[in-house]
Amino acid sequence: MTQPPPYGDPMGAPSAPGPAEAERRSPVMVWGVVAAAVSAVAGVASAIAAFTGGGSEPSAAPTVSSVVSAPAAESAAAPVSATPKPAPAPAAGGAVRWTGKVVLGLEGIDLAQVPPVKGSSDSLSFLRPAAGRKGSSGMEVKGTSALWTETGEPTAQGCRALLQMQSHDQVDVVEGDQVCVVHEGSPIGLLKVTKTHYMQGGYGELDAELTVWDLRLKR
Repeated sequence: MTQPPPYGDPMGAPSAPGPAEAERRSPVMVWGVVAAAVSAVAGVASAIAAFTGGGSEPSAAPTVSSVVSAPAAESAAAPVSATPKPAPAPAAGGAVRWTGKVVLGLEGIDLAQVPPVKGSSDSLSFLRPAAGRKGSSGMEVKGTSALWTETGEPTAQGCRALLQMQSHDQVDVVEGDQVCVVHEGSPIGLLKVTKTHYMQGGYGELDAELTVWDLRLKR
């Protein structure tokens, strides 16, 4: 009768080791498994490092100075300088020639003099502008004149344009009115009526603030 081969199956394949053999091989197998596990972990770590592009040492992060210093240097190298704006040119002939308080009566004043000269009541030729009564209680400015009705403050050029387009031989006035005045070739003036005196003087009087500009009606 034929005996089966030891530790084998009928086809000749090696059979599992017995208890003594397993006990003898167990330390070697354990260390082999541990080594394989360590190798696998190392391989995974290497794969992760290769995927992320990192090496054994982490790359240095950019410093704040490397990010901020470039714009600062550029700003210092090319400063922005403000372009000065040219000052506006003064209006031609708009300078004040004389200003002050006057009492305007029938004899009038001479705008060409500095300061303006009051006329004489004994003269048969009265100066202009002048003041006179109007009706039973009103007052008027006599001579080439134009009442300022604009909202802004009167100017030399404004009075000149107004006298060229809307001048009269006389205009009725009350306290607070402003009247542009001129006489022939005299400088242009502005009367600001501050008080009216119907019964004062021969034909009434006006208290006014007078401004005379260095500008004439005809150039």
